[in-house]
Amino acid sequence: PAFVDVAKKHAGKTDYLAGKIVSGGQGVWGDIPMPPQTLPEADAKAIAAWLASGAPKAK
Repeated sequence: PAFVDVAKKHAGKTDYLAGKIVSGGQGVWGDIPMPPQTLPEADAKAIAAWLASGAPKAK
């Protein structure tokens, strides 16, 4: 899905999104799985916070 769609569906759910980024998942947006990502927890939380805040474009 587009970042904006994820942001709308999971607005304010930073911890949930960070967990999905690190653990991966399947079935939330269809049958295609999202593989787990190997990155520092702080980076996963930063990405999740950006998504949870509406995925604003950089200025």
